[in-house]
Amino acid sequence: MKDIRRQFQSLIDRFGTRILLDTEHYPDYARDASEITVSPGAIFFAENETDVITAIALCREASVPIIFRGAGTGYTGGAVPITNGLVLSLERLKRLEVDDVQKRAFCGPGIITIDLMQQAEQVGLFYPPDPASYDESTLGGNVAENAGGLHCKKYGVTKDYIIGLRAVTIRGELLKTGVYSDGDLFDLTGVLLGSEGLLAAITEIAVRLIDLPKTGPTILAAFDTAEDAARTVAEIMRNGIVPAVMEFMDGDAVTCSNRYEKTVEIDRAEAILLFESSGHDATATAERIHSICRTNRAILLRQEDDPAKAMLLWKVRRNLSRAVKASAEMKIAEDVCVPPSQLPKLVAFVNELDARLPVRVNSYGHAGDGNLHVNFLVEKTDETIQPLIDQAVKELFHKTLALGGTLTGEHGIGLAKKAFLHLEFDTSTRASMKKVKAVFDPTNLLNPGKMFA
Repeated sequence: MKDIRRQFQSLIDRFGTRILLDTEHYPDYARDASEITVSPGAIFFAENETDVITAIALCREASVPIIFRGAGTGYTGGAVPITNGLVLSLERLKRLEVDDVQKRAFCGPGIITIDLMQQAEQVGLFYPPDPASYDESTLGGNVAENAGGLHCKKYGVTKDYIIGLRAVTIRGELLKTGVYSDGDLFDLTGVLLGSEGLLAAITEIAVRLIDLPKTGPTILAAFDTAEDAARTVAEIMRNGIVPAVMEFMDGDAVTCSNRYEKTVEIDRAEAILLFESSGHDATATAERIHSICRTNRAILLRQEDDPAKAMLLWKVRRNLSRAVKASAEMKIAEDVCVPPSQLPKLVAFVNELDARLPVRVNSYGHAGDGNLHVNFLVEKTDETIQPLIDQAVKELFHKTLALGGTLTGEHGIGLAKKAFLHLEFDTSTRASMKKVKAVFDPTNLLNPGKMFA
């Protein structure tokens, strides 16, 4: 403990008992949703931007590594600490101001996504990026990973709504971009988006809002095979139909969700699709979706026009992450993304993995942009299982890239995927990424060990 105190002494001198050294009493801050666990040297809950500036400057002087943290809902280890580092939590930075005249909002990184959405809706506005974890994920984490969401195909992802950032560099200096600046010569907002905490601490986020669209019916379509559901997605996209939401869930995922909280009666289905239409043509869009689902052998079609009843259908999807995790002793979650036209081939490959591995493999995701979350679920761990899963993950990544896809749709690289970055990006591209990192963080104190092998 004396050695630890010595390492963090300048921080203790400035912040006193707010620097938490008894980190064993805060087990959630030793991991994120990846379940990779490392006990940090210390934890600090910043209360405001000044705290962040001061803490980072002191860490730089003492060569203390810093890991920024929001809600810890990420799946690739991006918020996992290191043993001699400081976990700098930004979850208490919760400014939220909605400007309904300019159609924008100013938000602290600790704001929970759904809180922004609900406050915007009170004045007839809409913030579309809504990851399935929208009731627990923070906006700061969404910016760090450039999160997508259920509405991403029609309305876009996080980067499409960020109009400015306030961020603190490793030098303890405040960086202002977009609406916070007098004019960017370079798109520094774009540089910081999706940078996974490697470049700076995000202390405030300005987002643009759009008019709240008219919401059409919610449609649930069930299928005898996952491939039929995936082909339906491909055909809908091929016909130029862009639903507000189009979600895919295979049969095992649906079973997990219903066991966790049964909100809809589905007697048998190997896969379901959930759709929402919006805008002036919502009803016509719904009718076209019905027609294509029937053509592709849907065994059940259910439509809800009542928002309260529709919410019960959406709970099947919103509960999935927790439900799937609760269904097994260990969950290894991957997220990959392919062109929607290739989704049937990717789903078929996941089914092959499920058939030949001694663990369950299920999948679900944002079908509109081909983003599939693939989960390897272990009922009882033993030393023979992990090598098989590791090999299957490699095969999944190779298959994804062969189909013209990408290694991550929205979960990022972090620790879990850094060994595979070379499969997608060549040497010169990775070198350029590292040069950007070095410009912002020459001593490699911000989230060290992440993204790059």
